[in-house]
Amino acid sequence: MVAEGLFPVIEAEGSSYEIGKTVGAKTKPQIDISIATYKAMFQDFSGISWEAARRYAKTFVPLISEFDPDILEEIRGIAEGSGYAREDILALNTRSEIVLQGGLIDGCTSLAVTPRRGEGRESWIAQNWDWKISQRAAYVLLRLRQKTKPDINLFTEAGIVGKLGFNSAGIGVCLNALASGQKPDSPCVPLHIALRGVLDSATLSDVIAVCARMPLACPANFLVGSPEEAITIEIAPGDFDVIYAEDGIITHTNHFTSLRLARFRDTGKLAFPDTFLRYGRIRELLGDKKGGIGLTDIKEMLRDHRGCPDSICRHEDPRDPPGKRMGTVFSIIMNLSRREMYITPGAPCRTEYHLYKL
Repeated sequence: MVAEGLFPVIEAEGSSYEIGKTVGAKTKPQIDISIATYKAMFQDFSGISWEAARRYAKTFVPLISEFDPDILEEIRGIAEGSGYAREDILALNTRSEIVLQGGLIDGCTSLAVTPRRGEGRESWIAQNWDWKISQRAAYVLLRLRQKTKPDINLFTEAGIVGKLGFNSAGIGVCLNALASGQKPDSPCVPLHIALRGVLDSATLSDVIAVCARMPLACPANFLVGSPEEAITIEIAPGDFDVIYAEDGIITHTNHFTSLRLARFRDTGKLAFPDTFLRYGRIRELLGDKKGGIGLTDIKEMLRDHRGCPDSICRHEDPRDPPGKRMGTVFSIIMNLSRREMYITPGAPCRTEYHLYKL
């Protein structure tokens, strides 16, 4: 079954500006939700007003233009199509940099399976996205037909130009937020802008070059796959490391694993002490699987509840303050060999996966 009604599916093509204007016009209701959510979060978690966020986001304009002027044009198009000011859309695209100032990070679990271990020698990447449950209504699936770059299936919060997905070259990306008390000492680019650069890449070598081009404004891990192999790229303030899949699998949660980056203070493990448990558990589940790993196996792993509520399939903890409760907003599984993605509109233990194709 190919599902088209669970999340809005928007198609756009043309120049970067034309793509942005189409997306902005067709996703305005979802952009409204994104802006309402982050207005509240910026204030509650970082003590930053929306106007202050807009001013901060505007400082990234020359850096985004240096990174890729096409992305800035797409942001301009989204703003005009949705009726918002460019600074509003820029604020959404710098939401990680602003929220992280308040010490909150996304608590996600991701994995990759290469053809060496994949059932039928297929390639998979997948993750559970743990965040504010209210933001689920802001998610959209964008099918972008670009003139000079790969076509993209992008699953994202409306108004944000980069997130999870894969492209027509078979490059796919998942994201794990990381955190560090240190800051980059040179001009840097927002996290979600760099994610779009990953999805605009034709090869894994191009992906690594994208991550090396400019420092990220906040730490992150990009788990990236192709139809042949997979890597995880841990990005610290001013440095990064690339880790290759071991025995055909690779996993990540919300702490640094690279020994080369050990000099950076890891504050993510303090915010999410369960990151170690989720990391160990997903590795255990993958390691216990005999034979090829396929869709059914990955679904079962992402539904795992060991350590609940802070499990791979996360549920809101009633012991947490209401404003800081988080749960699995959706689960996504991508088959990079067949250019397919499976998404749940909620925690995977409670909702079914639905198929979307490029």
